[in-house]
Amino acid sequence: MRQITRLATGIAFAMATTLPALPLWAGTTIADVDACMDTAAENGTLPTACVDNAHKECLEFPEDMQASAALCFTQAREMWTDGISAKLDDITATAPPQIAKIAGIEVKYDLLSALVQCDRMEELNGLREEATAEEILRQKTACTATASGLAYTKLAWRSRQLP
Repeated sequence: MRQITRLATGIAFAMATTLPALPLWAGTTIADVDACMDTAAENGTLPTACVDNAHKECLEFPEDMQASAALCFTQAREMWTDGISAKLDDITATAPPQIAKIAGIEVKYDLLSALVQCDRMEELNGLREEATAEEILRQKTACTATASGLAYTKLAWRSRQLP
């Protein structure tokens, strides 16, 4: 319960202190990520760096702007969530029904297992006496955005092989 209260307080603080400074998430789009993944495929590299590239803006906030960084990561996660939904819709429209169901199950559990680790990290960070609510919120939103980004990237990478 304490964690939920801290998270809610942090979100309220983030919204109250950063809304006038919007937009925090300026330019990365799913199309940018897909182009990065195309480059990774051409170069024979893994596309996971595309998630870090997409979060670059959020990672550049200074330490005294934890709440702004948290809001930026929240906006990034929304982009990933929309991307996952659109990709699943594309797969459903073009792939055999069994493949579409498998893709949905895979992305669901990839995301759930990563989010459990984010919760674990949040609880462990809450044990540090010097940790502030803003730091914990920033770390949690960064983790959930990364989890969503990696789930999207894995789904999109695998779907490249579909007819």
